[in-house]
Amino acid sequence: MQSKKLEYLPPNSSNNMATNIEEIKSFLNEAKLKYVDYPGKNYLRTGYKTEKYVDTDGDKSVGIVVSVEEDGEFIKVVVPQAYKFDSSQSSFHKMALFQTLLQVSHMTKMIQFEYDIDDGEIWAIIEFPLEDALLTKNQLIRCIRGITGILEEYHEMITDAINDGITPESESEKRKAFEEFQRTRRQQRRDEFRAD
Repeated sequence: MQSKKLEYLPPNSSNNMATNIEEIKSFLNEAKLKYVDYPGKNYLRTGYKTEKYVDTDGDKSVGIVVSVEEDGEFIKVVVPQAYKFDSSQSSFHKMALFQTLLQVSHMTKMIQFEYDIDDGEIWAIIEFPLEDALLTKNQLIRCIRGITGILEEYHEMITDAINDGITPESESEKRKAFEEFQRTRRQQRRDEFRAD
């Protein structure tokens, strides 16, 4: 059996853009989402208020950059500086953080994390090629709400790894802990019942 060599295919060089920043703005307008536009640039900023997630400035909000790249054939939804991790922290903390970020990526859809070793920034990102397909409003809004929801849901887990080196529990560890809780609680209720 002959192995096939994978080749890099450059972006489509046709003039038909899959999307552009004007289309992104129209989708955000339709969804009634506020944004900051940068004339002449292929990106804009939007965001959401949050309840649990706290950004690196201490604000309960998530700042999102939507960028159009490769002549409209590639889109990124990014939370730059989603977290900050001091690279001088111990290898133990670093291992806990990377395990946690990988686990969050595994448990969810679309999101990935990027870490810049030089400045300690951790970016949350959803990116995908459009090539010759059209972007829909629902796709864009799902990405924006998805990245926000994931950071909101897993914020405590990620900050536990950054600050304390705590990794998420596996499903079997959670099950054992819950079973132990149930045993303890049943015994407490028996003891209370017998005391009456």
